Amino acid sequence: MASFALSWADDVTWSDQFAGGGGFAEGAERVRGARVVVAGNHALHAWETYRANHPTVDVRCADLSQVVPAHWPRTHALWSSPECTWQTVAQGKPRGYGEFVDGLFSTTGVDETAIRSRATIYCVPRFAEHHQYAAIVVENVAEARWWGPKHNRGAAFDAWLGQMRAWGYQHRILYLNSAHFASLGPAAACSRDRMYVVFWHESLGRVPNFDKWTRPYAICQRHGRVQAVQAWKHTDTSSPQRPWGKHGTQYVWLCPNRGCATVPLIPAATRPGSDAVDWSRPGRLIADRFQPNTRRKVEDGHRVYGGAPFIAELRGGGSTHRALTDPLSTITAGGNHHLLVHGDAPDIRDRYARVLDIDERKVAMGFPADYQLIATAEKSKDRDKQRIGEITAEGNHHMLVKPGRTVNDCQVQMISLQTQGPRPTVPRRPRLPGQHRR
Repeated sequence: MASFALSWADDVTWSDQFAGGGGFAEGAERVRGARVVVAGNHALHAWETYRANHPTVDVRCADLSQVVPAHWPRTHALWSSPECTWQTVAQGKPRGYGEFVDGLFSTTGVDETAIRSRATIYCVPRFAEHHQYAAIVVENVAEARWWGPKHNRGAAFDAWLGQMRAWGYQHRILYLNSAHFASLGPAAACSRDRMYVVFWHESLGRVPNFDKWTRPYAICQRHGRVQAVQAWKHTDTSSPQRPWGKHGTQYVWLCPNRGCATVPLIPAATRPGSDAVDWSRPGRLIADRFQPNTRRKVEDGHRVYGGAPFIAELRGGGSTHRALTDPLSTITAGGNHHLLVHGDAPDIRDRYARVLDIDERKVAMGFPADYQLIATAEKSKDRDKQRIGEITAEGNHHMLVKPGRTVNDCQVQMISLQTQGPRPTVPRRPRLPGQHRR
């Protein structure tokens, strides 16, 4: 998305809101002339991760809803990724649309946390009012388009767009999947459907060349390599006149030649999920492991893929399994949902299984293998559990035995997470203007 800036400036400076661990900065560095100047996020471990990998960026740990826009330096463009958890069915829960059913002070209605989460999107017009960015890209889940009360879905989102128009911005909404694009680097090895609201200031006097960057190349059986077009289905939520949604469900990619624009194409950039797997770690024998629901997914995948490795998806929403020749399903920040099943045995009990670890998920999302991840204490424990030979959730089943001259002289110790030694600490950075104590 940073590529849009190439049409109007040679040296484009960016601000990065709700920056996470630096994913946008990692991608922006691939764009000629693009440079991230300042970034902000409320999570301490994300702030530390961003700083460790992008030391030239002024990374600030702060609640952005409380930051005065004037405290940020002026840049050409803004990238913003407001919180999306409460816009979706994440965590297995259907979400409301931001309203209180029985009035503002009622005890019924949507949780206050959900409303505060959705309110982060208002940081965009606040900062745009002060900085008058030439271009803005807002990334979120597709479901954010329907922000509003149940009787008027999308009304709150439309009002937000109205605020941006008031400050002189035109816009276009794009619905794209990260697995399909590789103009400036390899595509992600996982599926990630997102909505991108691209704003440009009317003073630019032109519309960005969207087709150049948002139509992936694909192989048509009749016409060879073509730049595919997005074809929207007629569904309850989308149509060619009102596009919205996700790849496969609401839209497909087709050959631009009308004569054969009937067979969906797979973008050439698409990578298999196997690209992210570290095959040096076999995991544990399946035997009689797993709860009934997981066991059914594992056994069904074993039958479907005929002994080939596959991923059993440990989440709700109807997810079951998928072949490793396809991109992985969406990787979320909330947990590990990808169980690798592999091995040549005809009996599922004799095959191996383990969850993909954080480094494999990192690679699947497009981060380089040497990208540093600085985790919270809780996430560090999860990572250590995977590294110490797949410790199970039921407890610690690993014992360290130090040999002696006889068996009676051996020293025995249960392995704890502290056995590996303390983790290095990251020095804290002094507060800067606009930051608040946590």
